[in-house]
Amino acid sequence: MLTIGIRILLVLILYLFIFLMGYLGFLTYHTNLIGWFLILTAFTYGLGGSFLLRTQLRKENIVRQERWDLSFWMVIPGFLVVFYASPLEYLLLPEILQPTIWRQILGLVLIGISMLLFGWARIVLGGMYSGHLQVKTDHILVQQGPYRIIRHPAYAAYIIMGFGIAIGYSSLIGFLSIPLLLIPALIYRIFVEEKILLTEFGEEYRQYSHGTKRLIPRVW
Repeated sequence: MLTIGIRILLVLILYLFIFLMGYLGFLTYHTNLIGWFLILTAFTYGLGGSFLLRTQLRKENIVRQERWDLSFWMVIPGFLVVFYASPLEYLLLPEILQPTIWRQILGLVLIGISMLLFGWARIVLGGMYSGHLQVKTDHILVQQGPYRIIRHPAYAAYIIMGFGIAIGYSSLIGFLSIPLLLIPALIYRIFVEEKILLTEFGEEYRQYSHGTKRLIPRVW
């Protein structure tokens, strides 16, 4: 159980990163459309950040869960590089890849697709959604909506969003961080999550997994 002091520290760190995201968006929005996305994201998380953190830390009525949230912390570096190194590279090293308006538009399209996919998955999951890998006492195996197509649509949305940000900022660092940091961490998280689900749902999950791929339809 985390102490009050650690919880406060986590909230402060969260809002520090939210502020930095908004600031990077402010520095880039007048020359890059992706800056508006960073500003809106920072504003949204600024309003609901502490609630989301409490949701992440709350562990009630849990049957099975990942200990220490290792996979969650492994995913963080990839997100940090994509969200923060991409605009920093755009500001400080614009000569690596020359930014164009078409890359910005493509980036926004990918971000829009990722948000629609994530929102769809989030709505279908309802109260079972959690940033913490866990199975609750009333948990059911969701197979509707995007889960009829792939087993981990939210993670697919994260990857698409990462590419959108990196492409929009013409960031070589951000782009490389996706296959080197973000995707390997998400694959590890997928294996941990599927082990928990297989233990809980057994044959039901085996049949579900036989009919669907993990991230890319008909591929993997």
